[in-house]
Amino acid sequence: MTKVLNSRAIIISADRLDECKDYLGTDFHQLIDHALSAGWSIDEVVVALSGLAEEEISVPERAVTFH
Repeated sequence: MTKVLNSRAIIISADRLDECKDYLGTDFHQLIDHALSAGWSIDEVVVALSGLAEEEISVPERAVTFH
């Protein structure tokens, strides 16, 4: 199974996506916990992270790699 993100048609294998989530999981949750402890709400943190991810995807210099 593959996932397509936004209109840019980034295609990622489900297996690699699961592996990447596992790899990033601990740091990701620590980042969220840090933001929450600084006083941000979970909604603010999630929307901010989503916006940052969207910005990262939109950078033309970032080559999409296929595995």
